[in-house]
Formats: sequence, structure tokens, C-alpha cells
Amino acid sequence: MLYSVKGTLKEVFPPNRIILETAFLSFEILVPYSQLEEFKTQKGKKIELFVSMLLRKGEKIEIYGFKEKAERELFFKLISLSRVGPSLALNLLSTFSPGALRKAVLNGDVKSLVKVPGIGPKRAERLLVELKNLFGSTSTKKQILNIKQQEIFEEARHCLISLGLKASEAEKLLLEVFSPEDSLENLVKKALQKLSPV
Repeated sequence: MLYSVKGTLKEVFPPNRIILETAFLSFEILVPYSQLEEFKTQKGKKIELFVSMLLRKGEKIEIYGFKEKAERELFFKLISLSRVGPSLALNLLSTFSPGALRKAVLNGDVKSLVKVPGIGPKRAERLLVELKNLFGSTSTKKQILNIKQQEIFEEARHCLISLGLKASEAEKLLLEVFSPEDSLENLVKKALQKLSPV
């Protein structure tokens, strides 16, 4: 699974698409539209993006890119919600930084959510409930993992999401099979075996 991509920024296409060229491949990447003007100033320069590769509707692969790790992590959390797909998650991250979104949600700031393209007043009210649960809930078992184990756990969760699982489903599955001594490869293997037992 892709975690980050370093390369030369070759093209920038409104409203939110760029082409990043590496030594052997060129990647088409969807980015927050609020950052497009900044990307335009970086054409021809070397940049690094933290990325998420998703299989959409069982056939189309899309890559979403972010300048900060925190944006990538929040993107995965947002698409775990039943009312949020990748496009809306990207719109949220185009409107808010991770910290600003958390603050708006915990303050119940519906007016700010309505500013996001694709979110009207009624949808904002419903979405606010899910977002509060997202920012307010943390698994007890997950809290006791050390930093290295948390990194392995998160990468395994991202691998399962890229295969089509919802983030909440992936986390529940991993918590069931996780052992402190697991490597990333072993943890993913155990999760897939439990998901599809032979």
C-alpha cells in the first residue's frame, strides 16, 4: 500500500487534480482544492505527498494526496463514517485543517459545516452527530498500544481499507486478531484469514 510519494509536480488541473512524476511512474492525485493555488507555485519542483489509494466501486483506483500526515489520517477516519465518502472527506479537508474540524465539531458549529461543498443544513446536523462520535471515541484496547504497535496497527487498518473495508470494520477486525509481537505483514495476513477463512 502506498504511504507517501515523492516526485516532481508536473501538472496542476482545477479543481483538485495534480500529476506527480517519479523516476518511473506518473501519478494522478486528487488533493484538497483549497491548496491548488499553492500547488501551482510548486510546478516543476520536488514535493512529497502522504497518500491514500482507494478502489472505487470495485473497478476505479483513485489516489488522494495530502501535504501533512495528520490530513491523511483524518481522511481515513472520515471515510469510515456511513455518511462520508472520499469526495466529501476531501471537501471537508479542503475547508478545515484537522484541528479546525475537530474544534468545529466539538463546538457543534453547524454553520461552519454548511460552508463545505455538498453539505446543506439538514445534512450538517446529521453529519455532526457522526463526527462527534468519531472525535470522541477511542478503543480501550487501542489506547494501550505503544507507539511502534500503533504505527503497525494503523498501517494494517489502511491496507484493509484499501481492499474495500470500512475503517470501522477494519479496526474491529484488527482488534480481534492483534498481538503485540505482530509485524505489519503478519497482522494483515491474520486479519484476511479471519475475514475469509479457508
